[in-house]
Amino acid sequence: MTARDVFSDRPTTVSQYVAILRRRKWIIISLPLLTAIVAYLVSTTQSSVYKATAEVSFNRVATTTVDLSNVDPTQFLETQSKLAESPEVARRVAADAGIPGLTGGAFEGRASASPDPSGGDVLDLSATAPNATQATTLANAYANQFTDFRTQLWQASNDDGLRKLELLIKAAQANGQTGSQAYDNLLQQKFQLQYDNSVISSITQVLQPAVAAAKIQPRPRRDAVIGALVGLLLGIGLAFLAEALDTRVRDENEIDESLALPLLGRIPSPPKKLQRSNTLVMAVEPTGVHAEVFRKLRTSFEFVNERSARTVLVTSAGPREGKSTTVANLALALARAGRNVALVDLDLRRPILHTFFAMRNEPGATDAVVGRIDLEDAVRGVALPSADDGFATGGLAPGSLDVLDENGAAPASKRTATNGHAGTDGVLHFLPSGTIPPAADEFLERQGVDRMIAELAKRFDFVLIDAPPLLAVGDSQTLSAKIDAMLIVTHTGIHRRQLQELARQLQNCSAPALGYVLTGVSHSDSYSYGYGYDPHVYDTRSKSGGQRERV
Repeated sequence: MTARDVFSDRPTTVSQYVAILRRRKWIIISLPLLTAIVAYLVSTTQSSVYKATAEVSFNRVATTTVDLSNVDPTQFLETQSKLAESPEVARRVAADAGIPGLTGGAFEGRASASPDPSGGDVLDLSATAPNATQATTLANAYANQFTDFRTQLWQASNDDGLRKLELLIKAAQANGQTGSQAYDNLLQQKFQLQYDNSVISSITQVLQPAVAAAKIQPRPRRDAVIGALVGLLLGIGLAFLAEALDTRVRDENEIDESLALPLLGRIPSPPKKLQRSNTLVMAVEPTGVHAEVFRKLRTSFEFVNERSARTVLVTSAGPREGKSTTVANLALALARAGRNVALVDLDLRRPILHTFFAMRNEPGATDAVVGRIDLEDAVRGVALPSADDGFATGGLAPGSLDVLDENGAAPASKRTATNGHAGTDGVLHFLPSGTIPPAADEFLERQGVDRMIAELAKRFDFVLIDAPPLLAVGDSQTLSAKIDAMLIVTHTGIHRRQLQELARQLQNCSAPALGYVLTGVSHSDSYSYGYGYDPHVYDTRSKSGGQRERV
């Protein structure tokens, strides 16, 4: 894979991002739930913690000597916060609180100081404790001790200024300068400092003491919500990481480019009730919503079949891609449309078509090739019930597909070129695989297989052959030399290497590929219109019991 291929796979539209989130929805859903539960359980095991807060205010213009009016308020409060968190303040609080065993270092881990979010020259001093009473006591002690400490620092600075002035005044008196202007200025400064000493305590005051404490831990609900949000972010990240590491192809345009084939149909997964009963939607609900995709596939198949290919081999890249279900439903759709169709199971490794029709797998194609049974007797006719019968019973009609003969072989009278049958909407001619040979690849190279396919092509409008996966064994490549065309079935999400190998193998096949069918898509992507059956619209019948008319 080249760097260009890697970058071309990156999502570029909102719808592509939404598609990624939908594909990885279980990661995005489960991880937030898991982290929320874990966060809730961890939170409930935590010890209780209470927090109380006291407010301290500052008067930055209370004095002239300690003039803080020109200081930036934010910078000033940040400085006071650091001072409040100093070890000296913590030591004082521990000594004043009277809580046994509390040290200054322990209180530092419980204390915090920050500017008040409401603004102003206010500092919030908070303290935590195991109970509300201790938290309130510590917060008030914190505010009182910080206020005293801050006042003492400014008081000490003011006292130091007074001592220096006293020395200058005594020096001036000793020098006989008492009548000078300088001496008068010294006296004025001394008077101002003495005045400031009386008001300096008003610079820092407790504005609002702590009266209550709030429980901050544990808070399981809040922690669960936070855990869910973190899990959601991680889930989205993991979803895109998983998408980046995923080598499966999600864009059908990439399949178009790799196979260079037209897309003939998008087939969703069968409904659960059909999977449980191992039945085909075209057999039991031929006019239902889920059958619409196969009717559209039938139309697309006939439209692209410009070479009028009669023998068409249906294969896939690997197993479990819906190959057998697709070819069986397509055969039923063609038969219901009046085509004379033979469905042949040549998947001699793991034959499964006979289980859809509830019949034995032997005798069949292999037995006809080796001469154990005539081909005419090996082909079995399967009656397709009228659509009205299925709807009359409320949907799934029991015994919807009936083998026309007790031993599984269609009577010669019913094996005709016309597909009509009394009381049915047609007949599908089915040839099971028969006795499984010991070496399937060698058996398919026999000339008898060529003659059998050629004989079927003469009798039927279409011969649809279910063959083994192309990448698993070489049987399909061998059969490609014996048929007219191929139809490829691939599942959404096929790995990129498988897709590339499938494209390479198709180039080595003798028969051309008409197109491909994409299986496993969502029902919205299959473009089903959802038209239901309305007997007043689709069926008009005369009161005299005349023929039914489709409109």
